[in-house]
Amino acid sequence: MASAGQDANHKDEIYDGEQPDILDNGYVIVDFENGSRAMLELCMFAEGSRYQEEVSAVGPKGKIEAFVPGPERFWPAELGELPMPHLVVSPRTPKGPRRMDVPVDPTILHAGDHNGSTFYQHERFVAVVRGELERPEVTLDDGRRAVEMGLAAQLSARTGQAVLMTGRTISSLAC
Repeated sequence: MASAGQDANHKDEIYDGEQPDILDNGYVIVDFENGSRAMLELCMFAEGSRYQEEVSAVGPKGKIEAFVPGPERFWPAELGELPMPHLVVSPRTPKGPRRMDVPVDPTILHAGDHNGSTFYQHERFVAVVRGELERPEVTLDDGRRAVEMGLAAQLSARTGQAVLMTGRTISSLAC
């Protein structure tokens, strides 16, 4: 299920007589068949925040969080150095969070966005093309499922209904 909207971006643009309908914020909740649950919070107009991306995973053994700053080219010089990306690991036992900095090679930071991850994505893609890796880490099926989940989230946000995905079928559920 999802709640989303277009509240800040692309509102003053017109292409072929129409305004883009790009969602720029939202919440998506996914309940998987195996009992796992995921939630995405998206905001495409929070450039003023310290970390562009914050990812967390919670399970019976604890919680892990990743904090990733945005691209250096967008960080205001008057705020000093770009924040250090880091992980926070918070086990249930023994209690107490541990912070681990994750420094990134400055050359890689300049090569792309998402704190250098685009560099590694391209590096692995080239390795697959050259035959240096047996198969891609992310498959065509993974990409297809990601697009289907995105379409299901858009349908849910548009209709206000929960959406059921089975196989390759996406259907809106009446509440």
